[in-house]
Amino acid sequence: MYAVLLAVMAVYAVIEALHTRKDHVIGTKEATVWSLAYIVTALLFAIPVYFFIGGQASGEYLAAWAVEKALSLDNLFVMGLIFTSFKVPPELERRMLNYGIAGAIIFRLIFILVGLQLLMAYAWISVLFGLILLRAAVKAFKEAKDNGPEVEKLEITEKKLWKTITKLLPIHDKFDGHKLTTKVNGKRMLTLMAGVIILIELTDIIFAVDSVPAVLAVSPDRFIAYSSNVFAILGLRALFFVYRSVADKFWALEWGLAGILAWISFKMIVAPESLPFGIPWFGWHIPVSISLSVLAVLLFGSVVLSLMKRRA
Repeated sequence: MYAVLLAVMAVYAVIEALHTRKDHVIGTKEATVWSLAYIVTALLFAIPVYFFIGGQASGEYLAAWAVEKALSLDNLFVMGLIFTSFKVPPELERRMLNYGIAGAIIFRLIFILVGLQLLMAYAWISVLFGLILLRAAVKAFKEAKDNGPEVEKLEITEKKLWKTITKLLPIHDKFDGHKLTTKVNGKRMLTLMAGVIILIELTDIIFAVDSVPAVLAVSPDRFIAYSSNVFAILGLRALFFVYRSVADKFWALEWGLAGILAWISFKMIVAPESLPFGIPWFGWHIPVSISLSVLAVLLFGSVVLSLMKRRA
């Protein structure tokens, strides 16, 4: 199964390398076709998981993939803000997102392995992960109520993270085609494109603090957790261009996302059978079929609500 996963990633890399040889603006139609292709591929991957690992694993994979896909929507929103703040040329967006995806695949593997090791050594860590997700859920509910994340009102270039990056690294304030480095007055510097890619990578790491515990709550299997992340991330680039064009129409997804975070938070908090020092705890292990049902209701329910009713 790892060989199959690596083969899919290799095919993705070849396709993207061929398509990004010449930078071009991605239209909504093209992005929709690619996004649907990645979604179908991700769903089809559940078939070999079912036959080679089992029905339980297949259900966990689908649930973990759906969770990661839903949680990526906030990440897409922030990426859009970054591109707007730095006035990124539209024809460079796809190439920059591909760099971000490559980094995300590497960092998610590290986070998943570390998270699983912690859960195996200390089962009560699940409660801590659950509290992290509960905080994220409260924040998501607040943002949904306020009709959008507060970050929209801030200039990315004025945020501490970007100021720290520019202090630590020699970053030029201009793009130079799709080059990552350039010479300025005889000095080698990173281009603005490289700086924005680094910012995207760091932003993804911040979002991984929420998404990785959420996926581990669905499945404690490292292959299922990682493969579901990979398939969700591979379709992130195409989904970005689709989501940017329809985000206002599907306003209720913000509420659905908040509900998903709250549900997974509850699932993680009640899972351990004991806390440190032998203190007894709930020990409730919720079946994956129930999790899938809850996720389906929240996701499809928010889509239907968006279509039936405009944002107030």
